[in-house]
Amino acid sequence: MSQQLSKEVVKIFNAIAEILLRCFIITVLALLFVWLLVFFAGDFFYQIQTIFVDISRREFNLFLLYSLTFMKVLNVVFFLFPFVAIKLFLRDHNSSFKN
Repeated sequence: MSQQLSKEVVKIFNAIAEILLRCFIITVLALLFVWLLVFFAGDFFYQIQTIFVDISRREFNLFLLYSLTFMKVLNVVFFLFPFVAIKLFLRDHNSSFKN
């Protein structure tokens, strides 16, 4: 048997879910922005990087690919999964509340 949640607790869970969704969207937009910068100005960023670090173009591209992939995984794990979990919990709570 599940314990009934108060309306205030449900509002708090909804607020947290909305914050997580906004964080997910902002991160997706930031990743898209970085990808566009690399796509349109990748040579410029590579030239700047070679001033500070001796790195080949292949290593630079791999570093960008790994970094963007790592950020995507973190975005899904820390923002999307908790959002979905909260929404599923609230949906299950609302269905048990109606019964």
